[in-house]
Amino acid sequence: MKKELILFVAMCLVTVGASSAFAATLTQLGAHPFSQEFTTEKGMRTMINNNNADLQTGFAKAGNSDLFKAFIAQFPTAKVESIQVAPGERLDWMLFRTNGTGPVKVVNDVTWGGNAAFDAFRFFIDKDGQRYEFIVPGVCGNLSLRNVSMIPVKPAVVPEPVAVTPEPVPMIVEERRGGPVVDVGLAHQFDPASYVFARAGYEFPLTDNLTAMGLIGGFIRFDGDDGGDAFVADALLNYYVTEKMFIGGGVGFWSGNDGNVDLIINTGYLVYENPDVMKISIFVEGRCEADNLVSSKASRLGAGLRFQF
Repeated sequence: MKKELILFVAMCLVTVGASSAFAATLTQLGAHPFSQEFTTEKGMRTMINNNNADLQTGFAKAGNSDLFKAFIAQFPTAKVESIQVAPGERLDWMLFRTNGTGPVKVVNDVTWGGNAAFDAFRFFIDKDGQRYEFIVPGVCGNLSLRNVSMIPVKPAVVPEPVAVTPEPVPMIVEERRGGPVVDVGLAHQFDPASYVFARAGYEFPLTDNLTAMGLIGGFIRFDGDDGGDAFVADALLNYYVTEKMFIGGGVGFWSGNDGNVDLIINTGYLVYENPDVMKISIFVEGRCEADNLVSSKASRLGAGLRFQF
């Protein structure tokens, strides 16, 4: 029996004890190290990362082969702390190599019997509701399972209800903003003539309900025998009766018929809106020469779509 004890005593220490099948009392560290000595957490992590295959073998020999997968998965993020293991403390098992070489071995039910506490690194691995506490002495790198316990359950903290008086929610009115405007549509002159027209410009907010608009564009005649194509420059004031409906009027320059000034009235209604992107309104517009309001030749009625960006 004495020969058997000497053969299996190990871990990073000289032991007086028994083989892996029996309890062992360890009194000195470093005689049978698993790896070279290290003094930092980084050194311990490097040692474990470099010995995955031997560690897996050691877990199997210790009867914890099913724990190794969780060990490898959780170890990279496990919190590591420095502790001291006092004389008389017990370990479930410890991995070692005989004289620091050869295959990995395991000794079970280990008691530290030295005269003083030794320094070690500690971390935890959780599996199936249980928490496994591992230690690694830096002097020898002998990974050891120190203890197995249930994962502590944190008690649920239910705050006492606090009566809260809701504050009134202020009504938010979106400020009307200006932006580019494009008009396209059809117009009919009563003389007769028919036009397709397009204008582009910019809308400027004056108040929450009133905007000014400047537009330039052209009317192209496609039917009729009176009047011709014309360039236009229009200035309009529009009043928003509601968020969607507007009415307004203004003046415009019509380059056809030797050029003249038109009076313009229009009304429209918002039919589509993609906030902060585009609005589309349908509008109707009438325009006639300012100095010949009753002339059918000078009167034009149009309708179209207004795109506001």
